[in-house]
Amino acid sequence: MVTFVSIFVAGHFWWRGGKVGATLHEVADHIDHVRDVAGIDHVGIGGDFDGTDKLTRGLTDVSCYPHLTAELLSRGYTDEEIGKVLGMNVIRVLRSCEQVAHRLQSVEGSPSLASEASFGEPEK
Repeated sequence: MVTFVSIFVAGHFWWRGGKVGATLHEVADHIDHVRDVAGIDHVGIGGDFDGTDKLTRGLTDVSCYPHLTAELLSRGYTDEEIGKVLGMNVIRVLRSCEQVAHRLQSVEGSPSLASEASFGEPEK
């Protein structure tokens, strides 16, 4: 997942060349890098909007996603590739996880109801 936290995007938190935080362009650069390393089928975004106050300028909430989409289009991404980045890859992975869970349930039975408390005190 490509996050929009400045330190993960561009290696800085606050000041860089007089600018505050990372830029939308740098997020797109990061997406390009992940695509080049892992392939377009393994790229997703996660804004981490609730996990930091050091967000990328131009990507401060989901209302800014059209700006990221426009940047990716300007870089030659197809509609299908943008769909994968914006959520279809995540949906594909979650569906695969559900299929594995159903297969395991058919072999192993219902999910375990065990809890830490059901195991008693650890041995010393």
